[in-house]
Amino acid sequence: MNDLMRYLHQGGVMMYPLILCSVVAVGIILERCWTFKKATAVDPDELLDEVRGAYNKDDGGAAAAKVLEEARTPFARIFIRGLKNSSRGPEAMDLAMSQEAANEIPTLENNLLGLRTIITISPLLGLLGTIAGMISSFKQVAAAGLSSPQAVMGGVSEALVSTATGIGIAVVGLILY
Repeated sequence: MNDLMRYLHQGGVMMYPLILCSVVAVGIILERCWTFKKATAVDPDELLDEVRGAYNKDDGGAAAAKVLEEARTPFARIFIRGLKNSSRGPEAMDLAMSQEAANEIPTLENNLLGLRTIITISPLLGLLGTIAGMISSFKQVAAAGLSSPQAVMGGVSEALVSTATGIGIAVVGLILY
C-alpha cells in the first residue's frame, strides 16, 4: 500500500484526474459486462429453435410469443417483433425486426461513449503530467544549476509516472472496449 501511495505521489498532481478516470472506466466496464452477460443469457439459435417448436399457426403464434417473452433478451424482443408482423409478409417482418434491432442497439452501446472519452483523455492527462514534471525539473535546474542531478531526476520521474499511468489506463480501456 505504501508503494502504491509513493507511486501516486511521484506522479504529481495529474495522478488525481487519472485515478478518477480509471475508477470511472472500471465502473463502466463492469456495468457493460453485466449488461452484455444478461443480453446473451440465451443463445439466439437455441431460442429460435424453441420458438419454431412452439409456433402454432392456429393460435396465431401466442405460444411462441410466450416463449420469447420469458427469455427477456434483445434477441427475444427482436424475434417477438418479427412474429407480430409475420402475417404481413416477409418484407414487413424483416423491416420490423430491423427496426427493433435498431431500438436495442442504444441500450447495448450505453456508456461506451464515456469509456471512449476516458480512453482518449487518459494519455493526454499523462502527457500534461509530463509537461508539469518537466517544468518542475527546469525550474529546479534554473534555481540550483546543474550541480544537483537529483532535483532534475525528480521532475523527470514525475513526468514518466504520469505518462505511464495515462497510457496504461488507455490501453486497458481500449482492450476492454
